[in-house]
Amino acid sequence: MFIAGALVSVRMVGSMISDVFLAQTIAARERKKHGIAATEFAIGVCLLVALAAAATGVVPLIGLAFVATFFLIGLIDEIQSLMYTDLLGDQFQSRSRMIMHYLQLGIGGLGAIGLALMVHEITKENPPFSRHSTVIAVSVTFFVLSGLSILAMSEAARQTEKKDNTRPAPKRKFSENFTDIIAMFDQPWFRRYMIMRLPLVVVSLAVPFFALIAAEAHHASAKGLTAMIISSASGYLVSAPLWQLVNMKSHRAVMVAGNLMVALTGAALLSVHFLGFDHDVHLHAVALFVVTVAVTGISSARKLYFLDVAPKEQRVKGAAAIKSICRIAAVILSAGLAGVAHMHEVAWAIVFIVIVSLFAAAACYRVVVPKGKEAVQT
Repeated sequence: MFIAGALVSVRMVGSMISDVFLAQTIAARERKKHGIAATEFAIGVCLLVALAAAATGVVPLIGLAFVATFFLIGLIDEIQSLMYTDLLGDQFQSRSRMIMHYLQLGIGGLGAIGLALMVHEITKENPPFSRHSTVIAVSVTFFVLSGLSILAMSEAARQTEKKDNTRPAPKRKFSENFTDIIAMFDQPWFRRYMIMRLPLVVVSLAVPFFALIAAEAHHASAKGLTAMIISSASGYLVSAPLWQLVNMKSHRAVMVAGNLMVALTGAALLSVHFLGFDHDVHLHAVALFVVTVAVTGISSARKLYFLDVAPKEQRVKGAAAIKSICRIAAVILSAGLAGVAHMHEVAWAIVFIVIVSLFAAAACYRVVVPKGKEAVQT
């Protein structure tokens, strides 16, 4: 149970290393699509390694393999995220990026539901490990297909930047990776944003810890994994049209509503848990669906709000600083909550998430201004 919860922290460590030490190198890379495709293939390999280790049945080896693969997935996934963001910024206009984002949420969620149902029907008579292995094998297949699809797109190199940079950039000192982050706290907009952003770190942990309590209750169920995948995918599917509509009017409304959804859902799940009525897999599936919708909306709204309030000349440094600080906080908090889940039970970790979600709703309401007033505030 401790390792399962700590895997969130392990992945965060890998992502944080990419943010702090690799961002400059990634930004200097002219072409991104080959690197993105390579990361897709690499994540698929990580999943296969974890599956092979699980097949051995040796518990210490399984624990070590999962820690190593989750660390690498966090590292690789953040490299991919940085390159993908830069690629979209260079190759697509703002409206096109928005359309692509919501199409990915909608179509991707619908496709995941269909695949999960199909795999469930084909393998429902098999033992648990066989069913889970099949799901992972399908995932690896689509990582490969994604990488091949990215390679097929056309990418225009940034020739103008290449002409300007005739001299090689000087090497950065190791300490500069950290002093740039500390210096951002001198900016008033950055301090205001962090007051709102830090509580959202805890709220983002709702999805993995809600999934963890479901896994604890239904690890032997033939429908458990399928139900969790479908509920999570449905959350992304519903998030696309729902939050796009609300985001057009107010970022604050999305974040406040999302935090309240997490708090209320967690409170309801805790109530039935302590009363002993939480053995139905559909209850956890509905809870995971709601928090997936909520966390997805919060994530989209805070990113859009950041673009509204961050000055253009400080946007890149501010984003790197925020992600680094929040990942450090996430590592510490998720490790602590994993320890609570190990020593007591997962429900107490969810109690903490519910309390912080209420505080986050209040912080977002006070800090985030309605759309159209950001320029006045900054």
